[in-house]
Amino acid sequence: MLALPVLLVYILFGLTLAAVALPSQRAAVKCWLGLVFGCVALMWLPCLAAFFVGFTRAAQYIALGSALAAAICLALVRRKAPERKKPALSMPGTSDLAGALLSLFATAFCGYLLHTHVLLPHDDGSLWVGQSTYGDLAMHLGFVESLFRQGKFPPEYSIYPGQTIDYPFLVDAASASLRFFGLGLRMSVILPSLAMLFAVFFGFWLLADSLTERLAPTLTAWLLFVCNGGFGFTLFFSGKYSFSDLLSGFYITPTNLVDEDVRWVNVVCDMLIPQRTTMAGWCVVLAAVYLLVTAVRKTAADGSGRREFLVLAVLAGTMPMIHTHSFLALGLLSGGWFFAFLGKARKNGQLRSLVRNYVLYGAVCMALALPQLLVWTFDAAGTGNLLWLNPGWVHGKMNWLWFWIYNCGIVFCLVLVMMFFLRGDRARLFWGAAALFAVANVVAFQPNPYDNNKLLYIWYMAADILACGWLWEQLARIRLRALASAAAAAVTVLGVLSGVMTMLRETVSEYQLFSREQVAAAEFIDENTPADSLFLTSTAHTNPVAVLSGRNILCGAGMYLYYHGVDYQQREAQVGQMYQGGEVFETLAAQYGVDYVYISGSETGSYTVDYDYFAENYPLVYSQDGISIYQISR
Repeated sequence: MLALPVLLVYILFGLTLAAVALPSQRAAVKCWLGLVFGCVALMWLPCLAAFFVGFTRAAQYIALGSALAAAICLALVRRKAPERKKPALSMPGTSDLAGALLSLFATAFCGYLLHTHVLLPHDDGSLWVGQSTYGDLAMHLGFVESLFRQGKFPPEYSIYPGQTIDYPFLVDAASASLRFFGLGLRMSVILPSLAMLFAVFFGFWLLADSLTERLAPTLTAWLLFVCNGGFGFTLFFSGKYSFSDLLSGFYITPTNLVDEDVRWVNVVCDMLIPQRTTMAGWCVVLAAVYLLVTAVRKTAADGSGRREFLVLAVLAGTMPMIHTHSFLALGLLSGGWFFAFLGKARKNGQLRSLVRNYVLYGAVCMALALPQLLVWTFDAAGTGNLLWLNPGWVHGKMNWLWFWIYNCGIVFCLVLVMMFFLRGDRARLFWGAAALFAVANVVAFQPNPYDNNKLLYIWYMAADILACGWLWEQLARIRLRALASAAAAAVTVLGVLSGVMTMLRETVSEYQLFSREQVAAAEFIDENTPADSLFLTSTAHTNPVAVLSGRNILCGAGMYLYYHGVDYQQREAQVGQMYQGGEVFETLAAQYGVDYVYISGSETGSYTVDYDYFAENYPLVYSQDGISIYQISR
């Protein structure tokens, strides 16, 4: 299997780039940033080549060769660079080792969830997923398989052919690239996810360590991030919900109970595992935030930081089609921290340096990002209700303040107290990040206002770290160490209990996504129909034609298309009309170029299907276990 060496080549490129671009950073940071840069290269380089040769095997080899050649050149540049004082090699510090080990543990836990949640095959040939992946995973798998099978670039929706994918698809393109090197669909999702998940966990640790500069608050912040949750656990301990509900119900967890206004979900179970674009976005945005914090503090203090700003600019410029929400969050943070550090820069005589560095940062970033925004993002914004006023985010029957206290839990309680006492750079970082929180509570950036949590969690990362740093400063003043330790333990337990309960629930969740019969039909389609065939199927999101064979279907699930700003309703209605056969079918099939009609229990359960019409007029090319496929095109 070549996929693992291919992934390692991209990571090698990232490591050499980090070593050359950021030589003053300590080894742990350079290794983490190198991993991030390598993941970005895996997502972007094959796509750049695909603009010229399509998303084909040739594009993969061009990208891989470019990454390897660049890694060799960067290594030579570093070796032949003019002699300068280099940091002495040393063993990683206690904090770096602890962070790496904890991040490996968290990644291993996520690896188990990915194993059980991404097309886990059962003995009967069916494919299973988990609670959190039952909804989103099918869309991502369809993106991966259609890119790999069809090779069209820029890609179109296989669930709405003719419409360019405006959704950030690069993480799925990375999986599609690995399909060319021997990985099956399942492992093409799991393998790069493990690298990105480790980058998220270790990146958060290193960011927290840089801001708190102590092990205890870094550990506390990391736990409150990975195992985040509010006070929803009280609903289970009070008896309103039972623990059997938790372990067997569908989305009955202390971090996700819509009927109870509990909406602050656990980042592992409901963000990183099921939402692949969020996972990739956080992998990159944590590195960007680390560089931004470093750059703005250095510039305001002594006028340095240009190198970090330049690296940040290039990294940020790659983000729109990796994760648009993370790109937007970074922009809001950048603006907030610019104004927050103006006073310090003016006091130190570095105002001009701060402005110059920000202009450089903005110019380089937008030069890279604007083509993506013009080709993809702005087009999506013009086709749907993607920007509208929505005061209060998604709070329902609860008072807004109580909603945030109950949902965000102990971290929000600490923030409400801490914000009156912070001073210096930490106050500047907090109030600059508060702008992101404020905007996300007023303006919605997608038809589904819930998706603003992709902005709010970026604020939460900063708030969590600063709150834990401030908390441990207060605990250090308590002379009775046992009391301080008890207080720290209480905060930690209150902060992670809901999250841990949710994570335990996720480990035992399993739902069938595709039956043995659907898998067999998809295998037949893959082996016996052209890759660009168009099928008439139901619009169910559990669609084996689109997901497992990567073929186009006339119209897919509205749960995906609506929230991507696609005007799909007319075609959705036409699907039901076409299954009734007759002249309507003939006209619409010719209009859209339908090649095959797929009929299974999903179609007969959703539409009135005229079996006799299709049997009398078209050849039956597949009939097995209640699934029939008729060939329309000759």
